[in-house]
Amino acid sequence: MDETLKLKIAANESAFRDVNEAIQSGRWPGDGGAPVPFRCECGGLGCNLMVEMTVAEYEAVRGHGRRFLVVPDHVMPATEDVVEDRGAYCVVEKSGEAGRLAEETDPRG
Repeated sequence: MDETLKLKIAANESAFRDVNEAIQSGRWPGDGGAPVPFRCECGGLGCNLMVEMTVAEYEAVRGHGRRFLVVPDHVMPATEDVVEDRGAYCVVEKSGEAGRLAEETDPRG
């Protein structure tokens, strides 16, 4: 996979991360253990799949600027490594230039 495509995928994932940040910030504490739907943060432009996880699980992913949550079938091994497989979703970490871009665009950066 060429570097331009890797960077485009990373930009798409960062945009989905921003959507999830807006979802998370709109939630009043309520039941912290209840699942909340978040968007898959894969690089696919047409992806609209949802992943249910607790706010605490989401916060654990957001603790790392290079990490994203994706449905298992949306892992892109050419640009990321699976760091956690939770069954319903995976946590992936971007590497190389795509990882640098992910960190630079991290809204919590």
